[in-house]
Amino acid sequence: MFKKVLIPVDVEVPAQAHQLLVAAKKLTAGWACELHVTTIIPSIGMAIVGTYLDNDFEARRRAAVVGQLAEVVAAAGIEADQHVQTGTIYDSVIELASNLGADLIILGAHQPDVRDYLLGSNAARVVRHSKQSVLVLRDEALLTD
Repeated sequence: MFKKVLIPVDVEVPAQAHQLLVAAKKLTAGWACELHVTTIIPSIGMAIVGTYLDNDFEARRRAAVVGQLAEVVAAAGIEADQHVQTGTIYDSVIELASNLGADLIILGAHQPDVRDYLLGSNAARVVRHSKQSVLVLRDEALLTD
């Protein structure tokens, strides 16, 4: 089936990340594929924001996120290469998928709210712009065994 699968998770919501990784583990069990799990640290944005942060803020934040990602992956019992990136979520996912040569991206998605209808969700943007196949699992699909 698929040879390289990328699974983006939000480590700030560990329960959802866990559910997505467990679902991905079940889906890919018979595929003999290479799994990659990523999380993205949003960019700080405007330069003026950075002036209010400690000089080592980004390094400390990255180290914390690396640890969180390792915990979520271990808790799900999944063997995967782990990647922590900084930037815009959908751009980072698409770029990493291309760089890895992934042929499938497995995303979790929540029920859209008004903001998502106006701006579009990260999942929708990945689906629209990715060259890879994308499997979107909704909250309800993640909760079923």
